[in-house]
Amino acid sequence: MTFPRPGGEGGTGPGGDRGTGQGGDRGMKRLFHALLLAAALVFTAGLLADLLWLLGIGTWTLIAALLVELVHRP
Repeated sequence: MTFPRPGGEGGTGPGGDRGTGQGGDRGMKRLFHALLLAAALVFTAGLLADLLWLLGIGTWTLIAALLVELVHRP
């Protein structure tokens, strides 16, 4: 049984779009891409400014992005 979603698209039930791979995965992909972009920007700023702590933050942000991608497998 499917229930209509507020946006007018079909859903899978009261739990939203679990199992369809659309809504939750899209949000996780956005998070992954945002973390990758942040890591690239901070790491580049650390290289240009020659600041080790910025390099470290960029590295840990990249690690967080990779862990999100690794753990969240639909």
